[in-house]
Amino acid sequence: MKKHNTGSCGIIEKIFIYCKIGLHVLWKYRKRFSIPFVYRASVLLFSFWHNKLIKLQNGTYKLHLYIPAYPTRAFFKSVEDKLIYNPPRPVTIVYSITKACTFKCPHCYQRKDKGADIPLDLILKTIKNIGDTGVTYLNIEGGDAFLKFDELCAILDHLDDSMEVWVNTTGANVSKEKLQTLKNKGCCGLMVSIHSDKPQKHDEFVGVDGAYDMAVQTLKWCYEIGLGSAINAVLEKDQIEDGSFHGIMELSKDLNCNFVQLIHPKRAGLWLNNKELETSDKLTINFVLKSHKYYNNSFRKNYPALIAQVKEEQPSKFGCTSGGIDRFYIGASGEVQPCEFLNISFGNVKNEDFNVIFERMRSYFKMPCENWLCTTQAQAIDELMRKYKLTQTPIPYEYAKELVESWDRGKPTKLYKKMGLYQ
Repeated sequence: MKKHNTGSCGIIEKIFIYCKIGLHVLWKYRKRFSIPFVYRASVLLFSFWHNKLIKLQNGTYKLHLYIPAYPTRAFFKSVEDKLIYNPPRPVTIVYSITKACTFKCPHCYQRKDKGADIPLDLILKTIKNIGDTGVTYLNIEGGDAFLKFDELCAILDHLDDSMEVWVNTTGANVSKEKLQTLKNKGCCGLMVSIHSDKPQKHDEFVGVDGAYDMAVQTLKWCYEIGLGSAINAVLEKDQIEDGSFHGIMELSKDLNCNFVQLIHPKRAGLWLNNKELETSDKLTINFVLKSHKYYNNSFRKNYPALIAQVKEEQPSKFGCTSGGIDRFYIGASGEVQPCEFLNISFGNVKNEDFNVIFERMRSYFKMPCENWLCTTQAQAIDELMRKYKLTQTPIPYEYAKELVESWDRGKPTKLYKKMGLYQ
């Protein structure tokens, strides 16, 4: 029988590490000790208990894919972001460094984006400013970030250990030597797109022959050299019905992946006007929630942790945290967006200082709320594009302003209220 090493911890080790983290946080911030601080720290820590605890090959522990590993400097900066700063600061950014890509994925949320990629010096300046906002987790993507490998390396050289870095890839233009270079420069892991356990179906979906084999090889290399790894899978309705997703989980186990991130289809980018997604949305979300519970059970230790936005964004959890509450997005041309799945912009770093744009965006996202804007506002965004005859995304702030000033973000998230934050 093949031995699997996904890094998933058993229940005894999980309890021990959670207790260790709690005591470490209390000791490190003992000068701030108070009953409210202890309570907030406990609620925050155990809000991740439903996920598997993952031990990476470098010996650090991940409570969640998008939380820096314990006990790194980036982890403790994240703790400070949420427990010390008022208002709390964001932890995660998804940053596209290029739109260039040889794949033709039908769900691409960047395909309608226009404008030239911003130069490296502006990328580095912006990332410095991003770090000042509190961000501790940098998810670099494209297009295909490996098409700008020198720039990718320069970004890693520019950073210190206050920010954990993961890179998204299709598996194209990757070599074992490049991955070793990224690891040597401090990259923590790779997220590799695989949308079916059947090679031909995956290749057809992304429009490139051999894409599946490239993705699988990349994940094998990650394990060989000790890089963290995750599979990004976009789940379509037919994958619920034909069992493909369970095949992806078996594949991820065989490849010793640490995580599988399950992304349900969003009305964004090329799928912005795809109203058919709304009819299957509830079915898909229910499937994702059931799968999350099933595969993150401690008895399925041989499987990687299953990560799903729809789980974390439940009203009982964190809700929608886009807009710089917990996360935000910057496109390759410099547009600052609340989320990669919300095709609206609050400004471009080529034209304005990032800090000005960020404060503008945060003025509309003062606290986390329950409504998933990528779901509730997709139709409104589509109609706004038609109204102003826009053919490219994201919608500039001058047009998007009329939408964001009137949209309903729902009730404030109860979890943060429970912690006494955003009061």
